[in-house]
Amino acid sequence: MSENKNNTVLTAEEDYTLNFVDNVHRIGRITMAIALVLSFLPIAYFAFIQGYLLPGSTYLAGILSISAIGIGMWLSEPEAYWPVLGSAGTYIAYLSGNVGGMRFPVATTVQKDMNADITTPKGQVVTIVGIVASVVANLIILLIIVLAGDFILSILPQVIISSFSFVVVSMLGAMLLMNIQSKGGLKGIPKVLPYMLIGTAAWFVCNKVFPNMFGWGMAIAVGLSVLVGYFIYKNDLKKAEAEAKPETPAEE
Repeated sequence: MSENKNNTVLTAEEDYTLNFVDNVHRIGRITMAIALVLSFLPIAYFAFIQGYLLPGSTYLAGILSISAIGIGMWLSEPEAYWPVLGSAGTYIAYLSGNVGGMRFPVATTVQKDMNADITTPKGQVVTIVGIVASVVANLIILLIIVLAGDFILSILPQVIISSFSFVVVSMLGAMLLMNIQSKGGLKGIPKVLPYMLIGTAAWFVCNKVFPNMFGWGMAIAVGLSVLVGYFIYKNDLKKAEAEAKPETPAEE
C-alpha cells in the first residue's frame, strides 16, 4: 500500500501502474544517457589529453561498420528479453551487460521459484532483486578473476579449461528446458517447437546461406517468432470464443 499526491491509499497494483512504471522509465532513461556519455570518455581521453587524433572518416567508418553488424541485435534483443526481464530488468541488464548469459536465466529462475509473473508487481520486484544480486555476484567474481585469474587458470586441469567452450550451449539448453517445463513438460514441446524451428532456420540462413546477414539472424528469428505467436494467439482466441459461445437450440 502507498499514497498518492491526494493522500489516497493505493493498492500494489494501482501504485505499480500509476507510479512504478513511470519512475522506472524516467530513471532508466537517465542512467542509460549517463552511460552513453561515459562510454565516449576513453575516446575523449586519447583525443584531447594524449593527442591521438584520427581523421573524421576513420571514426565514421568504424561507426558504420559496427552499426551494420549490430543493428539487428540492437533491435531484436531488447524485444526478445523484455517479456521476461520487464522494463526495470531490461534497463539494469543492458546497463550491466551479460544479458543472455546471466540476467535472463536469473530472471526466469527467480520468477519460477517465486511463482511470480513479470506482469505483476511481485514479479517485477523479485526480478529486480534477482538481477541486481546477479550484478553484485558478477562484480565480486570479476574482482577475484582480475586479481587472481592467472593463478586460477594455472592450477585448473586442461579438461576443465576446454569445457568452458560449452558454457553458452549449456545455458541455452537450460533455458530451453525451463521453457519446456513451464509449458507442461513433454506435453509442452509442441508449443515450443515452432519457435525452435524458426530460430534454427534463421541461424542457418543468416550464417550459412547468406553469411553477410549474420548480424540480422536474431532480428529475423524474433520477428518471425512474433508473427507465428500472433497467428497462434488469434487461432486460440477463435477457439476460445467458439467454445464460450452459447449453443442456440435447434428449431423444431
